[in-house]
Amino acid sequence: MMRSQLNKMLLSFTGALVLFLIGLVIYTGLQQNKSTDLGNSPIRVVSSLNSYGEMAEAVLGNQGEVKSVMTNPDVDPHDYEPTANTAKLYERATVTISNGGGYDTWSERFTKANKDVKAVNVGEMYHYQEGQNEHFWYQPDVVNRVTNALVDTYSAIKPDQRAYFEQNAKNYQKKMQKVDHLRTQLKQEMAGKGVLATEPVFDPQLEAVGAKRLDTAFAQAIDEGNDPTPAAMSEWQGKLKNHEAVAVIDNTQSSSKLVKQALQEAKAAGVPIVPVTESMPKNTSYIDWQYNQLKSLQKAVQ
Repeated sequence: MMRSQLNKMLLSFTGALVLFLIGLVIYTGLQQNKSTDLGNSPIRVVSSLNSYGEMAEAVLGNQGEVKSVMTNPDVDPHDYEPTANTAKLYERATVTISNGGGYDTWSERFTKANKDVKAVNVGEMYHYQEGQNEHFWYQPDVVNRVTNALVDTYSAIKPDQRAYFEQNAKNYQKKMQKVDHLRTQLKQEMAGKGVLATEPVFDPQLEAVGAKRLDTAFAQAIDEGNDPTPAAMSEWQGKLKNHEAVAVIDNTQSSSKLVKQALQEAKAAGVPIVPVTESMPKNTSYIDWQYNQLKSLQKAVQ
């Protein structure tokens, strides 16, 4: 009797073990197929800004496609409102790139809603803290940081293509060297010279060339959507009258009555105005955009 019960228990245990092993084999097979399908499928990248989108496309090459959301340089990026189609892009994305730093909170929100996406956040690369400058695409080393991060991100999806991604990143970084060389020249020409700005968007480049920012209160107020105080306006006027500024940096995508007044005062004082934009212009590349703006600054101070 006891032997019969023991045999039944053994048979029951053996049957359960067989079922477990069969289930394990099926699960492992499904996971392998899922991994294989992901590795064979094109990588779908969605970037909030077309600046990062260009970098993403350069590294990705023929291994997928890149969609950039904000591409119209005539629209103030701060006023951008995402659409249902934007949400769908993020829903289907394999990789997303957000600027971070509170600049594109909608991009970060859509990214979090996609549980399977691999996220690249530029602000996190710079350990952004509230109140710091969030215009990371103007950071001198942003190309190296972003493209290297994308190599790792893409390679996690397609490990066998890592060498291809690395070579693409190096090729793009090499193109950026003309901007680096120009910045080195400017550092010798601009060191210690005073510059006024209508908004702090271009500040990372000014800091990189050693320029001295003269009136941050005016620019900060405009950046925050406020009117500069009378004290900030008075300081701006004083810097111009005392010939302390060799150039004025003007973000042409953000203007107001007081900004126009400040620019008129700069013209009257004979101080050259260097136009810059917050968004990459149409029919140009990120690299050429950065180069041309630095070249305009160089011509102005010469």
